[in-house]
Amino acid sequence: MQTNSPKQDNPVANRLRPVVYLYAAVNIAVVALLFSTVSPTLATGPAQEIASLR
Repeated sequence: MQTNSPKQDNPVANRLRPVVYLYAAVNIAVVALLFSTVSPTLATGPAQEIASLR
């Protein structure tokens, strides 16, 4: 194993890195949107769930 070997440049990784960052940012935005639409209150029973559907 050589400890002094120069770091090899990987062109595929360099091209994909911005795509991965964009994908992660979109996923975080979708998660934030989904969490913002969820109501923090819990239903007290089946009757309230049915009433909320009407």
